[in-house]
Amino acid sequence: MHVVSTMGSGDLRRELELDSVIQALKEEFDIEANKHSNSMATVRLESGGPAFTLYRTGSYQIRGTESRQHLFDANKELLSALRGIGLEIPDTAFDHKNSVYLEDLETTVELETLAVHLGLENVEYEPEQFPGVIYRPPEPGTVNLIFASGKTIISGTIHEEIAQESAAHLRQKLASLST
Repeated sequence: MHVVSTMGSGDLRRELELDSVIQALKEEFDIEANKHSNSMATVRLESGGPAFTLYRTGSYQIRGTESRQHLFDANKELLSALRGIGLEIPDTAFDHKNSVYLEDLETTVELETLAVHLGLENVEYEPEQFPGVIYRPPEPGTVNLIFASGKTIISGTIHEEIAQESAAHLRQKLASLST
């Protein structure tokens, strides 16, 4: 099992004029920017780097880092860039909110059979819409995307132990299918 991505969110405790912030960042750094609306924009301070979604309200999200440490490093990088363009930022609140894990179950999976076996109250399976089973086990409270290839994506936790528990639970369910 390994982490594919982490996500965190924070609050700058001030409102942002997004057009001005983006323009100042473009003048200071070689950034990618995508303004979604007057209240939200996503920037990357480096090509292929983490995505920073900034909201007019001052809240922000960071996505696309590969570890908790990289997430917090990216947060420092963002705050430094914003201060570098002259924004006064008081102490900020920032939290690691989610990690996405990838696990190979080392078997192919018959998705329709699995969906029924896992219990339709915990499963979404619409192959015309999405090529996998979305499984929300009551415990440990994660979300598993399960694909016919035997790969599963686990989210809904920041703790690898909980993701491991979720994968073990899924392996147990798969084993009981073949007996």
